[in-house]
Amino acid sequence: MKTAIIGASGALGRAIFDLLRADADGHEIVLTSRDPSKLEWAKGMTGVEIRTLDLDDPENATSVLADCEQIIFCPILSSSGPTARQLRAKGSSAHLILFSSNNVGIDFESPVYAALRAEEEQVSSLTGGKLAIIRPCMIYGNRNDGNIGRLIGLAERFRVLPLMGGGTARQQPVHYDDLAALTVHVLKRQSEPILKVGAGGPDVHQMKAIYRMIADEVSGPVFTARVPGFVLQIGRKIMGQGADLSDAQIKRADADRLQTWPAAEGWQARISMRDGIRQIAEMR
Repeated sequence: MKTAIIGASGALGRAIFDLLRADADGHEIVLTSRDPSKLEWAKGMTGVEIRTLDLDDPENATSVLADCEQIIFCPILSSSGPTARQLRAKGSSAHLILFSSNNVGIDFESPVYAALRAEEEQVSSLTGGKLAIIRPCMIYGNRNDGNIGRLIGLAERFRVLPLMGGGTARQQPVHYDDLAALTVHVLKRQSEPILKVGAGGPDVHQMKAIYRMIADEVSGPVFTARVPGFVLQIGRKIMGQGADLSDAQIKRADADRLQTWPAAEGWQARISMRDGIRQIAEMR
């Protein structure tokens, strides 16, 4: 069985690779990246092939993946969807696994999630082979994850964590390792032609509780500075449209971010929020 991991140089791709390498069934693994130099760590491994692939060119990407029977697209669906559609148009029956975002089922104002929702609908209509879409909640697991890792970095550097709104929004962050385990679970267990599953962590916490856990795990004092929504709105108007925060982000600061699709049957996330935060805080 030849299994391709698209975007294998990222944290999720590497975690999936490690699980497939340890799998008793054995896999011929194709790792792809638009910059193969980022996959030097895999060079020379038995049963592993490195290929150059750019999702911005679906026609070429389809030819690169033509001999693969299982294809895991780590980049978000808005980037991977066109190649998935092209594969089916070219007659590929490969088992495809793609990642969307849990926010698609929560944020109905953002044009970003509207486009992603439309892509979900398009790929869901594809026939000719098994296809799964996974909607993860907030993904975290290392210093560069842009979520929990970013907050830990802010806490260490500035000793202050800015908290949008009241911090009452409930979150269900999922660790890279749990998301990788779910991916392999779906790869091995999916029986239906189209599968749509959510991916949330084992814990549900309000954002202010997550901030407290970060403060507990970071050496030295860390303070939380709450920034009310109306202050953010004023700041947004002063800074203009070039500000990092969008109006939609400000509005949803206190909106729950719980899993919107059901979990895959037989799978359960295992890494607690506390343990995940501690792991990142200990990384250097």
